[in-house]
Amino acid sequence: MSVPAGFASDVLWPNDAERAKYTIGWIAPMPIEFSPALALLDRLTTLHVVDDSNIYKAGRIGNHDVVMVVLGKIGLGQIPDVARSMHKSFRHLKHLLLVGLGGGRPDYAFGEQMVLGDVVVGLQVEHLDCGRRTPNGFEFNHQQTYSPTPDLQIAVNTLRSMHSLHGTRIPQALQRIREKLRRTIRDNPEDPGPDADHLFDPDYHHKDKAELCESCCNPGRSKSRQDRGPKAYRDKDSPLAHYGTIGSGNSLVVGSKEREHLYEEFGTICFEMEAAALMDYRCLVIRGISDYSDSHKNKAWQPYAAATAAAYARELVLQLPASVHDVNNDRFQALTINNEEPSTSQNCHWTVSRSRNPLFTGRDDIVRELETTIRNAVKDPSYTDQCSIVIYGMGGQGKSEICLQLAYRVRQLFWGVFWVDVSSTSIAKNDFLNIAKKLSIHATSLEEARQGLANVKESWLLVLDNADDPDVDYQCYFPAGLLGVVVMTSRNRECHRYATIPVVKLEGLSESGARELLLNTNGKPREQWNTYQDVAREVATLLQSHPLALIQAGAYISRAHCTIAEYPLIFNRQRKRLLKFRPKQAQSRYGDVYATFEASAGLIQESEAEAAQDALQLLSMLGVCAASRLPLQRLFEEGWEGAQAVSSDTSSNEDPFDILDTWHVSHLPPLLEADADVWDPFRLVEAVQLLKSFSLVSANSHDDFLSVSMHPLANAWALDRLGAAAQHNAWLATGCLVAVSNHDFRLWEKLGTQLQPHLGSLTSFGINIICALEPPTKMASIIVRCGWLLSELRDDTKLKDLMDRLLLYLNLDPLLVDEKWQDVYHLFARNLRHYGKAKEAVALQEQVVLIREQTLAENHPDRLASQHELAVAYSANGQIERALSLLEQVVQIKDQTLAEDDSARLSSQHVLARVYTGNGQIQRALSLFEQVVQIQEEILAKDDSDRLASQHELASAYKANGQVEKAVSLLEQVIEIQEQTLAKDHPHRLTSQHELARAYQADGQIKKAVSLLKPVLQIKKQTLPKDHPNRLNSQHNMATYLWDLNRRDAALQMMKDVVEVQRKVLDEIHPDRIESERWLKDFEDEMIEISSGEDLVTDSEELLENSEDGMIKTEATKIGKMRRTKSF
Repeated sequence: MSVPAGFASDVLWPNDAERAKYTIGWIAPMPIEFSPALALLDRLTTLHVVDDSNIYKAGRIGNHDVVMVVLGKIGLGQIPDVARSMHKSFRHLKHLLLVGLGGGRPDYAFGEQMVLGDVVVGLQVEHLDCGRRTPNGFEFNHQQTYSPTPDLQIAVNTLRSMHSLHGTRIPQALQRIREKLRRTIRDNPEDPGPDADHLFDPDYHHKDKAELCESCCNPGRSKSRQDRGPKAYRDKDSPLAHYGTIGSGNSLVVGSKEREHLYEEFGTICFEMEAAALMDYRCLVIRGISDYSDSHKNKAWQPYAAATAAAYARELVLQLPASVHDVNNDRFQALTINNEEPSTSQNCHWTVSRSRNPLFTGRDDIVRELETTIRNAVKDPSYTDQCSIVIYGMGGQGKSEICLQLAYRVRQLFWGVFWVDVSSTSIAKNDFLNIAKKLSIHATSLEEARQGLANVKESWLLVLDNADDPDVDYQCYFPAGLLGVVVMTSRNRECHRYATIPVVKLEGLSESGARELLLNTNGKPREQWNTYQDVAREVATLLQSHPLALIQAGAYISRAHCTIAEYPLIFNRQRKRLLKFRPKQAQSRYGDVYATFEASAGLIQESEAEAAQDALQLLSMLGVCAASRLPLQRLFEEGWEGAQAVSSDTSSNEDPFDILDTWHVSHLPPLLEADADVWDPFRLVEAVQLLKSFSLVSANSHDDFLSVSMHPLANAWALDRLGAAAQHNAWLATGCLVAVSNHDFRLWEKLGTQLQPHLGSLTSFGINIICALEPPTKMASIIVRCGWLLSELRDDTKLKDLMDRLLLYLNLDPLLVDEKWQDVYHLFARNLRHYGKAKEAVALQEQVVLIREQTLAENHPDRLASQHELAVAYSANGQIERALSLLEQVVQIKDQTLAEDDSARLSSQHVLARVYTGNGQIQRALSLFEQVVQIQEEILAKDDSDRLASQHELASAYKANGQVEKAVSLLEQVIEIQEQTLAKDHPHRLTSQHELARAYQADGQIKKAVSLLKPVLQIKKQTLPKDHPNRLNSQHNMATYLWDLNRRDAALQMMKDVVEVQRKVLDEIHPDRIESERWLKDFEDEMIEISSGEDLVTDSEELLENSEDGMIKTEATKIGKMRRTKSF
């Protein structure tokens, strides 16, 4: 075999130790398949081994040493001997690849189209024995089936994901192959193009074996790619990879009839003749499609198809982790044969959702050292402390990526590998609870999940990522036990105290690692790297070898905007601009990373194209939002529709504060094109794609809509690069977008969990920055719209902070309503009620209602809305009669003026029915609730919050009416839906769980009531102040449940705590306070009776202990006092 042009090949006779470094074997059946493989190797060498007739070619692909061999003859006859000799000579091979040509099935599952030049990757190989030939083709006999090794399967799935996110690098590999093979004209792998791709009809056979198709076959009996539809379209050098079953037999499939038969019986989408002989090695088969497995063979496609298969194989090799081997200690996990799995293959649980970054460079020594530490910890039982590793350094240094690399390398050592993001308590809790769920551990709190993991009697690895907050004690996240290993990442050096081995401090990459990362990122061929060493060193020094900065720089250079040599000049020019506009406090922490981001943004800024200007404004708007995923296209589309509604509203309104108008529309971002006749996302998509091309944002399609997210550092930079005026403009554009998009709350209800972080970020700005010199009423209307969204999403704490700051900025008295700002007070009063300040809410809302009753007509929506809110506040404050009187008046007017299914009418009927229930008018409540629910079930989706709220209240009325089973059934149905759509701490979900616990108690299922209410109460203690009525009501009910379970001391103390707080915040006549005081007296009286000599175990207790699942039978409920519990 001749060496491809451009190669210099040494000939070596390596000994056993020298051959130990080769971990990947590559077999090519034919010379035409071997040449492109050799062209992809760095440092090509020829290897000879004593007593081995194979001639090996070896080199490097990325961090891997690869050995290749070509067969002397295709088919099953020779390949077993070749593979056996290779395995004997290179005993440390871990992966084996078979790469070459194959025939494909042109269409398969769901209309997918395979064209010539595409690649097929074998997820499974079917060994097919071709028996005797009959008039209908071969009689195929199924022999055996095998799949690649788990490591190869993981690499394949990782590469599939990378292709979905970032596309393929096959075109670059093809270009490299062509450069290396440029002197070999016959095998030069140019893409023959779509005009050379003919799919002949299945019943049309090749006419003359001695002639090519173009000489003897009728092209009218074939389909072009265009005829096959859009899925058959390919850009030049852009083959697709297909994944499925490859059929391997002792004869090529030479007819469409056989091809279709094998697909129907075995699902085979590709056919070849060698893989069946490698079953014992569980190799990965990669085939470039050069024909359609029919009688029409086409050798014109073979060079290109062989090259595409080799190019894909190179990409796959780069996904594999570099192998750590120690020949003397034999710790290397070599390729096993005879279908024997390595003895360390014990990993059962894996919650690492991220894939490794293919650009990972320069940290191999750290990863190897940590891997050795972990292996020793697992192997050595003499460890007296849990192995806890802490990796710390500034953001963007690669802490998380090191953990990813490490987790993949040691995966097979552990029964479970788990990943927990501890950047916030809520995220950490969710991750721990997900782990508990996977392990079938019952847990409702972080502590229970952590303890459950600690009790597991298997080895596990836990990564605690993003432990950055200096005010958090992260010890609470460490499960105990010597069977576990914990790895923590942090920006905070103080976290070193959690380590039981010396901490790993991450600083900049080494000089060589930084150069390699930069050159690898900008796509320079490795053989050219020596040319750029000096200038790459200059850039690396300039960026202080910061990995994230180097990746950004590489992305900038790779788009051909400048050379590596020019980059320092551009960087220095942009740095001066940064120092002028950037806040000084950001320099020390993110200076170099910010400068790299700014260099990319600077190029966009220099462009006069519309997309560039749109991208810069969008970048500023993203800066005032959060870093998490934002459903941007949905938000912009709803904003456009809201703008149309505002612009077309010709109704007069004397209150300029009460409405959004054309002023707000005029401040929407220009790329929304609010004046267009139809919504067109083109400019938005172009702006996002431009930002994405510079790696400033990540973008993907979610639910068929474009969503974006940002790296937290990039998000911080996008805001910090703005001066005060620019921040105001960005806030104004974003605030107007949010305000006008709120014309229909359904968007915010459906995507609330995604939108809430961004709304929180937007409303956290200082009011001075928000309002600046704009008209106060215009800006206040935006803030109030945002506030109503926070209220509907029940982010009461953020809304309380926002309202306090707004009142202070406007110099408003929080107790005395100013008529001009009545809408501010209307929202403020609602927030006070949600925050548990019902008395204060009533005082403010009464003033708002009085103003509107004096200025607005009886049926004016704003007047009715304020009366509705006042009635709800009356009810929350225990003023039931007043609530009833006002609500009946409101409902009567709405019944006369609004349609039967109008949401405002249904809402007031809902509240009136709820007050009827609280007032003991159960039949009236049931009648009204059933009417409301019937209408809502006809017009609203099953997961609509209004529909669920009405069903919840109807269930409460059923319970009050003694129809407990109906109440339990309906509430369980409501909660099942809420668990799928609402966060665990959402007030609506907590309310329904609270009510179901009450229904369980009424049904005698006390233990179920306690089990359900306990996590509810824990969440409320974390999220609500001590004097919040909802928290107090849950504590009140829990005390009664504990009393019924004979945990009397705990029950008594809890009720005392409730009463103590209520006496401080509630009037003496408030129903909640009266009821809790009555219960407390009952508890105390019974405790006195017990202490006087009464039996501690009553008949009711015996019945409880003997009942199933805590069910107290009818006889038990007759003993002792009848008890009542409180609703919200």
